[in-house]
Formats: sequence, C-alpha cells, structure tokens
Amino acid sequence: MEKQDQLLMKKQNKNLVLDIIKNKSPISRMEISKITGMSPTSITRIVHELHEQGFVRETELVTSGVGRKATLLDVYDDVLYTIGVEIDRLIVKVGIVNYIGEIISFESMTRDVTENYSDTLEKLNNCIKELMTEKDIRTEKILGIAVGLPGFIDYKNGIVKVSDQLGWKNANLANDLKKHTGFEVIVDNELKMKIVAENFMGMAKDSLNAVLVGIGSGIGSALILNGEIYRGESNNAGEIGHTVIDPTGNVCSCGKIGCLATYISEAAILADSRKVKDVQSIDDVFDSYRNGESWAINILDRTSTYIALAISNILCLYNPEVIILSGNTIKKFPEIKEAIEKKCDLYIWEPLKEKVKIVYSMFTDRGVVLGAAIQAQNTLLDLE
Repeated sequence: MEKQDQLLMKKQNKNLVLDIIKNKSPISRMEISKITGMSPTSITRIVHELHEQGFVRETELVTSGVGRKATLLDVYDDVLYTIGVEIDRLIVKVGIVNYIGEIISFESMTRDVTENYSDTLEKLNNCIKELMTEKDIRTEKILGIAVGLPGFIDYKNGIVKVSDQLGWKNANLANDLKKHTGFEVIVDNELKMKIVAENFMGMAKDSLNAVLVGIGSGIGSALILNGEIYRGESNNAGEIGHTVIDPTGNVCSCGKIGCLATYISEAAILADSRKVKDVQSIDDVFDSYRNGESWAINILDRTSTYIALAISNILCLYNPEVIILSGNTIKKFPEIKEAIEKKCDLYIWEPLKEKVKIVYSMFTDRGVVLGAAIQAQNTLLDLE
C-alpha cells in the first residue's frame, strides 16, 4: 500500500507541475518550487521527465533581475490533440484542439432532420479524417474525441439514453464512434461541455461556482460547484426545463403539465404565436416584436419573465458567483437581455443580488466544440 501511495503521489505531483507550467508559462523551476512547496531537486527531476515525454521545453527567455538568470519553461502546444464535436438537430460541428486549448481546425456541416444515426456517424468519421489530413496530424497524436449533444446522457458509459432533438434513444455513441474512428470517445450533454469552455477561458474563468443556462430549442443548465461539474445521481442535474412552474399550464412533451420549457422554448413561443399569426419560424416572431406588434411583445415579455424566474430559482438553490446566459434565443434576439435584467432585479431575493454576476456567453458557435475537446483532455490524459 505504501508503494502504491508513493506512486500516486508522484503522479499527482507530476500533473501539478505540468498544469502550472501550462497555465503560468513561461515560468522558472524556482517559481514552480515556491508555488508547490516541492524541493528544487524534485522539480528538476519532474521537469526532466516531462521533457522526455515531449510536454515541456526550455524557452529562449530568461528571468530578469539581480542574480543568476534562470531559464524559463513552456509547453509544446503540439504534443497532443483532442477532437471536440457538437451534434445538434440541424448542424454538426467538429474541431481539432491542441494541448493549450487552441482550435486549429474547424468544420461545420448541416444535418437533415431525417438523417439517421449511422449516417451522422459516417459523416463525423469522414470529417475527422479530412481535418487530420488537412493539418497533417498523425493518429498517435490524437488523445481522443468528446461529443456534446442535447439530451439525457449516460456519461459513464457514453450512451445517449434519450435525445428528443436528434430522435435518438439508447444509442451507444461512445462505442459506435470508437469503432468508426479508432479513438477513445466520451459523450456528455452539450451544456456540460460548454460550461467547461466557459470555465477554461470564458465568463466563468477561475470561478468555483458557476451556472450556464442555455435558452433555445429547449432550456437547460449546467453547473460547476466547488470547481467541478455537478452531475447529480444520473447526470441530470441542471435539467430545469422540466421543473413545473404551473400545474394547470401547458402539456409538455415529457407528459407532465406546466414544465418551464413549455413557456420558454422556441417551440412553445412558436405554438403561442401561431394562435395569432401565421409565422414560419422563430425569426418571424422576433421580427414581429421589432415591428411593434403587440402579440409578439406580450409573448416575449412573458418569456423574459419566466427566464428571470428560472434564474432566481437557480440562485436560491446553488448561490453561484456567476450565471451565464447563452443559446439561440439570446443570440438571435439580444433585445431580450434588457428585459431579463429588469425582471431579475424584480424577482431575485435581495441578499443574493449583491454577489452574483449575470453575464452572457462570449462563445458564439464554437463553445461546445472547445469545451468537449478540453473535457477529453482532462478525462483521457493519464501521465505515467
């Protein structure tokens, strides 16, 4: 047991040193020693091992100041790559991401609503191979693939239990995509992937407690609590779309009455709009609002009210530092931001207002892809 404990500690120390170099480079060995409390001898040994494995290099820069100059350390950005994938109802996105989190190649493809599961996997496999060829990336450099998609996901086994948007049920996506590509695959809900990107370099960077709310074809959220993704017992933590807000309200696709999604989702907005006017898309509703049509103003005013109520409930339950709003509704209809903020001021419990920041995602179309690739690296990288 003692030997096992020592091996585990050595592995943890090695990971710690690599993380410090990656996040604080260029940095000297002495600075790493001060940060970690490890001896300079231990740091030198670990750095040597990381150099031998191809992760760490000495830069041409040296520290300035009085005394002996120390060579600074950096990481190789091309030591490994991960592939991030987003699959949505009408679009599939693929990106190759290097070790320091830069998307070096990206492709977006349309997806027909009638496209079946096998066709989507074949399309994905072909796209991945094309991007690798285009950037001349060898197979052994790819650590793995991570996929983000809407639905109820068995994260541990990589199974899509149910995705209403894609029409998939009990799809063994991780195993099936691995058969196509030969790479290790992890699968998760798209918002959980996106909050990883927000925590890595977005609006939740360095936050220990944050919530991402996605508003579009449905409404859902993802949570980081104490620096980790909070999943709940079955990876469904954050599924606020099926919280009941009106037991005498609208019928939801899940079979219940009065779910939040039946008031906020694009489908719900369209259904109510079509009672008044023959609109073809959500864009038509937004245009009607901009044209000053009272029915559209009333429907979208109600939408902003329910969004604010959802934010208020999330704050009372989790008390995060930051709530990030994202999704198609926010992107296509930025006018709703002001209405949400005014209603948040009205509905949020006073003691919670002082600390929380309500912000908007800085990612437009690549957040899920980046977050998925970062999650693949976090999950699959195992330093010996």
